[in-house]
Amino acid sequence: MNRITAALKGCATVVLFSALAGSAFAATKAIKAGRLVDGSGKVVTNVVIVVDNDRITSVGTGAPPAGAEVIDLSRYTIIPGMIDVHTHMTYFWDHAPGTRPLGQPRRPAGVTTVLAAENARRTLETGVTTIRDLGASNEVDYAMRDLINMGRMVGPRMFVAGQGLSAGRNAPVDPETFRQQAEARIAAGSDWVKVFGSRGSYQSVDTTQTVPFETMKAVVDAAHAKGHRVAIHSYGPSGVKDAVRAGADSVEHGIDLDDETIAEMVKRGTVWVPTIDHNRYYVDVKDEFGFAPETIPPLREYIEKNLASTRRAFKAGVKIAMGSDAVYSMFGQNTRELGWFVKAGMTPAQALASATTIPAALVGHDQDLGAIASGYFADIVAVDGDPLADVNILINRVVWVMKGGRVVVDATEKSVRETVEQFLLHLGDHQFDAVASELTPNALVIVTRQRDGAWTNSYQTGEEWLAAMKKNPNPVTFREPIANVKVTIDNSQLAYVRADFKVVRDGQAQSEGVDQFTLVREPSGWKIAVVAYTSLPIAR
Repeated sequence: MNRITAALKGCATVVLFSALAGSAFAATKAIKAGRLVDGSGKVVTNVVIVVDNDRITSVGTGAPPAGAEVIDLSRYTIIPGMIDVHTHMTYFWDHAPGTRPLGQPRRPAGVTTVLAAENARRTLETGVTTIRDLGASNEVDYAMRDLINMGRMVGPRMFVAGQGLSAGRNAPVDPETFRQQAEARIAAGSDWVKVFGSRGSYQSVDTTQTVPFETMKAVVDAAHAKGHRVAIHSYGPSGVKDAVRAGADSVEHGIDLDDETIAEMVKRGTVWVPTIDHNRYYVDVKDEFGFAPETIPPLREYIEKNLASTRRAFKAGVKIAMGSDAVYSMFGQNTRELGWFVKAGMTPAQALASATTIPAALVGHDQDLGAIASGYFADIVAVDGDPLADVNILINRVVWVMKGGRVVVDATEKSVRETVEQFLLHLGDHQFDAVASELTPNALVIVTRQRDGAWTNSYQTGEEWLAAMKKNPNPVTFREPIANVKVTIDNSQLAYVRADFKVVRDGQAQSEGVDQFTLVREPSGWKIAVVAYTSLPIAR
């Protein structure tokens, strides 16, 4: 990454997220959207969503209320903020050379909390505004949840389980021990209780059950008595069967489900979180993790069995929820599970329900999450395209995210930054044909300079400006960084970028000034309509 790229990306991100963490936000906003699609597949066109503070107050087709801040998303489709019900948000890897995700040096809990904010940010970028985190050490998930709720960290709303309960090498798995552990987790601050009911993790697809039915039931009964819910991990069919019989609220992973287990899931309303895509991730990043070649075929076989069971369970009426099981470098891929659900027989609308209404009910928030309606949290996502025609729109085309009334992702801003970034890179490399393609046909270039105490101005069309540059026999390649970058999105058709620059030659600063760009959106994307820069000599 060159310095121009780093300055544009880093500055805009820091400005956005710092402002979100510490500033007040406008009380009333009116979001204009071309279409609204919810988990039932219902479509409303030309909708106006009114938001007061963190809640939606009305959804209709009338005019925005007087005095409201209007956010124009007319060219996009709006969906509810999505919910990923199986993550490991605290699993962070910085990609440092010579390191792997597993086996990193231990960090203090406070350091991990700060670093894992990157995982939270990448999750928001996928349109996921709420997550259930199923397993973390040192209470880091508690810290992240609370910091996000306090507005001191930007991230998805978190329901957390703390340390999962598991059968240690020499630890007892009797019901009373596990009951006490479950109650201790709840007392410590867990929203959910997580039980590792079998082996199976990372490159291992060992399906051996490790926690018996009686112990699972003791945990479920203890948690339910205190108003908390239980998720049970099981890679194999016996563990899934016992988890369902024990009354688990959700079962994670699983293959080779028999008809009896599936029927019991339907009868009890058990939510299944198959996490098909997480093994795809391990196959794709096998070198990153250093997995042995012989571990990959079993992973691929497990994926196929996982998909086959999901197909059978969905057809039978089992409630299925989207869970990524995201760890380390998988954050930012949280919604790829939806593609597997469509392969399993769901329509895109049903896949959207698996990421909205079904998980909202699972976490006990079906009255304020998972839908766009009056009284619900203002968790709103804009996608570019029709998510009912192509599920990949939900996965790859998220452009804007609001969580609790705050805009936390604006990819329209990202595309504006990238347009200016590429323009500067091409200009610095004298790739004038590329520069021309990034300007509108009627672009204007304004240059203001101060020389010998006097100001000079020039006004040229983009064509005239480029023609003059091409005549320069000794053009200088430049990569000077820009600073104090500010991106302003006026509406979906008009944007501005402002930045400071300094020209350095042979290690000496020659001049400094301000770059200003006006951009307009054409059918092919953002184009630069006005380039205006002001240059001052460096005082000696």
